[in-house]
Amino acid sequence: MTTQQQRQIQAELDDESVARYLSERPEFFLHHRDVLEALQIPHDCGNAISLLEYQARSLRETNRTLKTRLEELLAVARDNDRLAERMHRLTLELMRADSLDSLLYNLKDCLRSDFNADVVRILVLVEPDLAQAPELIRADADELALFASCLKEQRPLCGDLEADQKTFLFGDSAEQVASTALVPIVDGDTLGLLAIGSRDPERFHPGMGTVFLRQLSVLLGCAVKGRLPD
Repeated sequence: MTTQQQRQIQAELDDESVARYLSERPEFFLHHRDVLEALQIPHDCGNAISLLEYQARSLRETNRTLKTRLEELLAVARDNDRLAERMHRLTLELMRADSLDSLLYNLKDCLRSDFNADVVRILVLVEPDLAQAPELIRADADELALFASCLKEQRPLCGDLEADQKTFLFGDSAEQVASTALVPIVDGDTLGLLAIGSRDPERFHPGMGTVFLRQLSVLLGCAVKGRLPD
């Protein structure tokens, strides 16, 4: 074989060609065990290892990764199951309420006991002449401008509120609140606002998922609408 022919063969047998050849012929190493046993794979520690050992290590690492991922998915599933149970209990408590007062009481109690809420404030929008309780607020009240985006867009907002927002919602407890979930009470129209305050600054943050809060928004809207004062 001439030098020119050798160079031509080397040019044709690049890495991609060899990889494609072996991929198309998975039985190659069955017929050439001596080649398999002679292969040495560079390792991170600097030592060379056999192909079989390399494959075994790769499989073990893949298994560890898959096991970790599976454990994470199972943990999420368990959390979702617990959340579904708490939502079920909350729904039953709201259904049992025979008045708006008992509805709001049951809601606060359930949020504190089942959802570990540190502070809860509920505002229900009513006509001016009906705003005769702490939870009832005139639909045209100037203070509602503090929460205009949440009420207008009808979507939950999470994070640390401005000082004037916290003071209006939580009063003397405002300084204890480090993060808040604002949940509009919606049934077609915006009927009110639920504020859940936490001492933990990481409990409610802008990047968190809001599926549960959106479900709560609609659930409360349905429950409140049928119990609004005449």
